Amino acid sequence: MFLLNLHNPTPGFLWNETYSNRHPMDTGHKAMADLVIHLIQEVAVGLYTWPISEEEVSWRKMPLPPPMHEGNYEPTSATCLVVEAFANLSIFSEGWQWINEGTDTKPKWGFVSTIPGSELILRLGRPGVNGLAAAAVVKNATFPLLMHYLGSYTSMGQADVDCLGGCYCQARLDGWMSLPNGVKATVTRMALIDVTWKNQSLPCDLRLTVLNETSSDGHKFKVSGVVFASTNSLTSSHPVSTWTDF
Repeated sequence: MFLLNLHNPTPGFLWNETYSNRHPMDTGHKAMADLVIHLIQEVAVGLYTWPISEEEVSWRKMPLPPPMHEGNYEPTSATCLVVEAFANLSIFSEGWQWINEGTDTKPKWGFVSTIPGSELILRLGRPGVNGLAAAAVVKNATFPLLMHYLGSYTSMGQADVDCLGGCYCQARLDGWMSLPNGVKATVTRMALIDVTWKNQSLPCDLRLTVLNETSSDGHKFKVSGVVFASTNSLTSSHPVSTWTDF
């Protein structure tokens, strides 16, 4: 796409025809589909013109090379909790409401608060329970968590994140977005939070507190889900010697 825009401008592939921030339009999807189809066609023609050799067939059995960035192995598993599964994590709520800000056909469920000082506590894991958080700390006491929260251009506030019980975490989230050229957008954002379960004899709870401090004229804050990854000590889970051959 870069070449077709700057080096060889081609109608139908220009930025203003295929690109819309993070959400490609129909034309953009068609362009991406064409790229995939073209690659498949080129490979098919190449295999017909230069048939694969026995030596090349044997390459399938070779292990994958290590990541380009040291230790950048994929998680063993990741689980996204939204809607009811996310709501069920709540063990305490003061000043927050579980509401659908969308429609029946396009729901947008989440915990919403507009009052500074409001607290929401989510139980990520319990002692002796083989849940997601427990699986996440099998190899390491620290695991990454992605928090889904609403970002918008108006009336959004900030929230502090900390952990209770046997866990430690700390973060500050700001729901207000300032985009260039006066662009107005409302999107779900994700914040990476490292959670350390220091004492697994105690539950692992995460608390969100709406702050009085705000970057806008309001204090609204909304959270709609979390994503657990198995561990961020991935080298211990994925040494090259244990990689599965094709």
